[in-house]
Amino acid sequence: MKRVIVNNQYSFDTNLKVRVGSTVVLPTPYWLRDVKGDTWEGKVTALTSDYTGDCVQIISVKKSK
Repeated sequence: MKRVIVNNQYSFDTNLKVRVGSTVVLPTPYWLRDVKGDTWEGKVTALTSDYTGDCVQIISVKKSK
């Protein structure tokens, strides 16, 4: 499992094949789901993170056109 950074500010765990610039589908925090829906999209901006706290996993990688 590796830890990546999305949108230059959020760390997420993943086993998926991602690269900088990949668009990924992410889970919305539970307290925002009534307003924002179950998922949101972001862009991978770094392939490493030094954040050591808890992280959730990336759901999927969107296919590029």
